[in-house]
Amino acid sequence: MKRLVLIAGVLIPIVVIAWTLPSNAHRGKRGWKSRKAPMAALELSAEQRTKLESLNLDRGKKMAQLRADLKVARLDLHAAMRQDNPDPAEVKARVAAVNNARSLILESRVNHRLKVNSVLTPEQRNKLREMRRDRPGRAFRKMWRKRGYGKGFQGMGESDRDSRVEKPSSI
Repeated sequence: MKRLVLIAGVLIPIVVIAWTLPSNAHRGKRGWKSRKAPMAALELSAEQRTKLESLNLDRGKKMAQLRADLKVARLDLHAAMRQDNPDPAEVKARVAAVNNARSLILESRVNHRLKVNSVLTPEQRNKLREMRRDRPGRAFRKMWRKRGYGKGFQGMGESDRDSRVEKPSSI
């Protein structure tokens, strides 16, 4: 009985402390704070800062609309595919709408990056390029993709083990 009380006396405070921690304590330096550090390292002028804030606000509004359009297009595609006998022409049109929404999102990302680059000086662009290259987690993502993960069905081919085994040649 004493042992049970002792264990409960130790475990309850640990559980209470873990419960009261912020829910994002495991994230570390992620989130909006991590975006401010690179911008501070670029030593932006006041004019550049206001231009970039304006560009980011415009991009945020546009991306919210584009993501909503993509979600609607995907829902329409799923609705068309859920029918007992889906019309191939309608499904093809829904797939085209999804692909169009995706391409608009990609185009918006590329245009935003070009606009940001036009605001920065060449030295700032080089510094930003180096910071992007050296950001945390990049090596892990590279290894993850090298092993075939994160590529959809492209990475579903033969494994490294299968490629080392000699395969009989057909005569």
